[in-house]
Amino acid sequence: MKHIISVLLENEPGHSRVVGLFSARGYNIESLTVAPTEDASLSRMTIVSSASHDTLEQITKHLNRLIDVVKVLELTEAPHIERELMMVKVRAVAMQGPRRDEADGRHLPRPHHRRDRQGLHHRADGRLVQA
Repeated sequence: MKHIISVLLENEPGHSRVVGLFSARGYNIESLTVAPTEDASLSRMTIVSSASHDTLEQITKHLNRLIDVVKVLELTEAPHIERELMMVKVRAVAMQGPRRDEADGRHLPRPHHRRDRQGLHHRADGRLVQA
């Protein structure tokens, strides 16, 4: 079963100890996010992992033993919002003037035009950040 674990820890170098705890014991991390909190001295690490209930208890015990860890919460059963983010890098080629079809001289749309990229994110139900 997929579990979401929130770890509140001191905002200092060394977050790799938490990740190392998972890898040393063979636990798989499906998703990992780390960000500072409102308190500049703390960071929140959100970990998504597939594990049984017993394994989750072991993970929580091991996390609580780490010095930098302030609090560990299991968020799977609590009401929460899940979001996914996809970052796509699109290479655009600048062209001079409209492109013409060599056969009949018709104007063709330019490839990689900004309008085309905007259409792409609408089809993916996303939000264009920079074009």
